[in-house]
Amino acid sequence: MNKHHLFSKALLCSVALAGASLLPSCVSPKEVLYIQDVSDNSKERIKANYQTTIQKDDQLYIAVSSKQPELTAPFAMSEIGATNNNNNNKPKGYLVDAQGYIVLPVIGKMKAAGKTCSQLATDIAATLKNNDYIRDASVNVQIMNFKFSVLGEVNSPGTYTIEGQRLTILEAISRAGDLNIDGNRDVTLIRETNGTRQIASIDLRSKDLFTSPYYYIQQNDIIYVTPSERKVNTRSDAAQWYGWGLSGLGVTLAVIALCL
Repeated sequence: MNKHHLFSKALLCSVALAGASLLPSCVSPKEVLYIQDVSDNSKERIKANYQTTIQKDDQLYIAVSSKQPELTAPFAMSEIGATNNNNNNKPKGYLVDAQGYIVLPVIGKMKAAGKTCSQLATDIAATLKNNDYIRDASVNVQIMNFKFSVLGEVNSPGTYTIEGQRLTILEAISRAGDLNIDGNRDVTLIRETNGTRQIASIDLRSKDLFTSPYYYIQQNDIIYVTPSERKVNTRSDAAQWYGWGLSGLGVTLAVIALCL
């Protein structure tokens, strides 16, 4: 056997050893499929009338209407407002301060945090009526800056802002491009409410997620998708095999060099 052939064979074996580490491992459907414990044509009662609760630092759109539009003029700023630099057509709205209050024309300070938008709208309308300012007031309240973040093993991680107030964790993950094949189906949700931080684990493979208090996303929630053990172990094994391949190549080349 000539020296050139011996060198080529040794090089090929070493490269094959290192390349074996890059082969993907098999994935079981039970690791990646969502909601596996439901039967065909099953029915689940849906939680009725879910509404998001207003929190500190929320920006609120508040519109007041009446048969006497001149009475609603002080509230027109909520519809026109100061514009943001990022979106010149978007009203700035009313900011919920650190104590949970907003400051309204005519009414003054009013507690907003902890209420739903419909509850706050009812309170504003009642206050205007009871003070004989607008007896037929119709009030609309919406959260303008409802946002959430998705991190980790998803196809499009980032922070997302939505219109509306009702979003499920499945819809949030969908907006981030879904979990990739290496994402752990036990996802972590981080939520801050009333000065406390909650960290919860949610199993996307179980129908129990539908009754979880974290099924509906709240503003500023963070969803973190950790890599599966399979990915971590594969990367670790790959690094080990790659190192062995390089070490084997070095030893082989050294032996061949001594034989030359």
